[in-house]
Amino acid sequence: MIACHSTNDTELFRRISIGDELAFKEYFHLHKVELFKVIIRLTKSQALTEEIIQEIFIGLWVSRQHLSKVEDPAAYLYRILLNKTATYLKKEVNQERIIRAASLLYKQPGNNNTEQAIEAKEYLQWIEKALDQLPPQQRIVYQLSRQQGLTNDEIAGQLHISPHTVRSHLAKAMGFIRTYLGDIAMVLALVAEFMHPKQ
Repeated sequence: MIACHSTNDTELFRRISIGDELAFKEYFHLHKVELFKVIIRLTKSQALTEEIIQEIFIGLWVSRQHLSKVEDPAAYLYRILLNKTATYLKKEVNQERIIRAASLLYKQPGNNNTEQAIEAKEYLQWIEKALDQLPPQQRIVYQLSRQQGLTNDEIAGQLHISPHTVRSHLAKAMGFIRTYLGDIAMVLALVAEFMHPKQ
C-alpha cells in the first residue's frame, strides 16, 4: 500500500487542483520512490515501471480539477497504480511478440531509425489521447484537417457548417492539444529526472 501522508496529501491535492505546479512536483517527489518500488515488484521491468509512473502523473495533472474532491489520496493513488499496472501488463503480453518482430527489422549498427520511430509513435499516441478529450465536433474537424488534409472549405461542405466555424473549431482543438502536450512534457521531465538522474 502507498504510505499515508493524509493531511499533507489532501492539502497538496487541493493546491494541485487549482494548477499549482510546485505542489504537483512536491507530491511527485513525496511518492516517486514508493511508487517505483511497488510497480517494479509487479512488472519486473524498469522501462515499464517508468512508463506507468509517467501515465499515473500525467493522469493526475491532466484531470487535476477533480483532486480537491478526493477524500483519501493514498487509496486514490493506489487504485490508479493498480489499474494502470494491470492495463500495461495485459498490453505487454499482446505487444511483446510485435516488438520482438519489429526489433529484428531495425537491428543494424549505427541505425537510430528504431529510436526515431518509437519517438514518433509516442508523440502520435499523446496526440490521440488529447483528441479523445476534445468535444466531438472539434475532434472531427481536427482529424479532417490535420490527418486527412482537407481544406477548411471542404470540411465546411462535408459537415454542413460555415468555414468560420471550421476555423474556430480548429483553433480551439489545436490550442487544447498544445496545452495538453505542454502538461505532458512537464510530467515527463519530472519522471525522466527521477529515473535517469544526471551524475
